[in-house]
Amino acid sequence: MKQISIVPFNNPGVLGLLRRRAVARVVAWALLLAVGPLLTGCQRFYRAEEKAVSRDTVSLLAESKTFVVHQGASVWELRSPRLNGEVLEGTKAPLSAAVSPFQQVPAKGKSPRYNKPDAPVVLNIVHVYIADAQSGAEDQVSIPFADIRQIDLIEKDSDKTTASYLLGGLGITVGAMAILLVIVALTKSSCPFVYAYDGKEYRFVGEAYGGAIFAPAERNDYLPLPALQPENNQYRLKISNELKERQYTNLAELWVVQHPATTQVLLDQRGRVQTLASLQPPTEVRSLAGHDYTAQLQATDHSAVLFNEDSPGSAPNEVVMTFAKPAGARQGKLVLHAQNSLWLDYLYGAFIEKFGAYYNTWAGQQRTQPAAINQQWSLDQGIPLKVYVETAQGWQLAETIPTIGPLASRDLVVPLAFAANDTHHLRVKLECGFMFWEVDYAALDCSPNAPVQLDNCRLISATTERGADAKAALAADDANYLQQFRPGTAVSLAYETKLPAPDAQTRRTTFLRTKGYYEHIRDFKGLPNLPELYAFKKPGRFIEFSKERYQEATQAMRPATASR
Repeated sequence: MKQISIVPFNNPGVLGLLRRRAVARVVAWALLLAVGPLLTGCQRFYRAEEKAVSRDTVSLLAESKTFVVHQGASVWELRSPRLNGEVLEGTKAPLSAAVSPFQQVPAKGKSPRYNKPDAPVVLNIVHVYIADAQSGAEDQVSIPFADIRQIDLIEKDSDKTTASYLLGGLGITVGAMAILLVIVALTKSSCPFVYAYDGKEYRFVGEAYGGAIFAPAERNDYLPLPALQPENNQYRLKISNELKERQYTNLAELWVVQHPATTQVLLDQRGRVQTLASLQPPTEVRSLAGHDYTAQLQATDHSAVLFNEDSPGSAPNEVVMTFAKPAGARQGKLVLHAQNSLWLDYLYGAFIEKFGAYYNTWAGQQRTQPAAINQQWSLDQGIPLKVYVETAQGWQLAETIPTIGPLASRDLVVPLAFAANDTHHLRVKLECGFMFWEVDYAALDCSPNAPVQLDNCRLISATTERGADAKAALAADDANYLQQFRPGTAVSLAYETKLPAPDAQTRRTTFLRTKGYYEHIRDFKGLPNLPELYAFKKPGRFIEFSKERYQEATQAMRPATASR
């Protein structure tokens, strides 16, 4: 992870100027137009999608596709293919010069590149695997339908993310994506930033209590701290406000878990310790549209499921994961490596801007509105990540994961309960709104929890950037809050553990438990857009809004890519 240093900006200077929304937009879109030529170098990828061997499939593909036939070690083209009853007929021919470079089928989970001029060739290929073919006159060949073993259709891989993001049919390379991130970052609002001392310097590790906007949404957050290293048995952290918001932190505890060296440890949404000893990635991952995302969830490698299939309407996006499990297992632990998208952060900013000058009045009302109302609205809009387990009665909701912020991914664990049966697989579904989350890894662990030692460490000191003592404000869950109301405010924390030093059979894992909420500081102008705001009362409207803004973004990018 890239190392970030805290730079207080008490004197806003250029950065403060850029954080003015009008200036930020002009600068960001000017940069986006300037980087337009970079888009001409977009990389294109293709993949193989296995299709059912059926008469309808063969007949449909024969109308327009190039049939590349694999018969043992021999590979050839079937020209003018047609299905005649129980026989696939056509003319046998050597591979053409255009098709020959693409005669090898990509391995499962792999997506080779292709150049734009090759698109009409490579995206028109279907690979047909056969056991036998009968030769006729003048290179005519007949293939019994029963001898067709497999059909792999070549298609564009629109979801591959390897040093580039894809916006629909428009490729956005690293340079262009960086500019899009500028657009979001210059107007971004988020939650408190957390930095951990790794023995040499402070490293940015994540955001605390993400999405807890306004007091009724105050909640606990359990942030893993993989970068944190002790110095003389003391651990040091910083919590800072670097954006235009008011932050209220009620509690900041460091939890140290000492556990067997052969295990890993995570805290679930309720702060319970879950040990992991036998992580198994999914054997298959499929979206609602049938796309295969198995490769994206095998490892933490920045190739993520983006939940970006643009289906009509307000339905959420989903992927279904299949895991191997012991036949008699009754419980397990789902592990995810995930984060929210910067796109979701941008969407929320665009939503609240519709309040215009009325925003602060609306924000005042939110401070006293019952938490259950906003929680239900968030669920109805697909903002949390929902986890379901398949049972004999259908999909059962196992957990609802609140937003965790877009600037750093983190490991999450969800305890699962399922009926003991003789099956050797378990299906789990992830569901959220269009492009609201990014999931980079998933695994199931059915091992029992191992015994551990948990220490809620003693807070030695809590010192603000002005030298004030904030220890009393952060030591307990009470009515006393650390209040950080401007960018550049930070608190430095030091903790001490009473646990014995780990030996060869044990190791430590650390977590920051925080509790709090925050409020955006905005000075919007103009009248509220009441018709559009009322529309957001409808369940799923935020998902529709995401798709509409996505289409607007692709349309805005189209002139820059027209010359490709």
